[in-house]
Amino acid sequence: MNKIYLLLVVLTITTMLSLNANAGDSSLIAFGKAKKDQFYAAVSAQTATPTFPALYVYNTKEQQFLTKEEAETYLGELDQNPLWQELLKNWVKDSRQFQTSNATLSSAVPTLKLDREYLIYYDNLPAPMLEQFKMMEPNLVEKDNKLKSILSTLDSSRSYSTYQ
Repeated sequence: MNKIYLLLVVLTITTMLSLNANAGDSSLIAFGKAKKDQFYAAVSAQTATPTFPALYVYNTKEQQFLTKEEAETYLGELDQNPLWQELLKNWVKDSRQFQTSNATLSSAVPTLKLDREYLIYYDNLPAPMLEQFKMMEPNLVEKDNKLKSILSTLDSSRSYSTYQ
């Protein structure tokens, strides 16, 4: 009887630790084209989709997007690699046309979690398209991989992309 009880306690603790590890997971979550359209509809009245690759940072506490300069500063501190700095300069886009609230975002894209200080949205290209554009920009795949790698490790933000 004591062995069964002890086994149940160990199993319960192990399960709880596993759930806590998954709850803090900071991986980059891809949500697809349909949710991309819902996201843009929730943040802007403009009908034209912004150019991509694009990177936007939304402050969930202030309920507003960081300016291009603020986003570059925040993200620029994450890595000093010249490739990262070049990526930020070219891929962080102006978000002046975006206005939204946490309630609007949650309603438009229910899968978004607004439980961290920042929500980062990476409007990227699918892998086959990256390969096609590689000839025009040799570091494109490397930049994409670098960005995904860094965004996947952030504790202060939830990161989303259009495609994996």
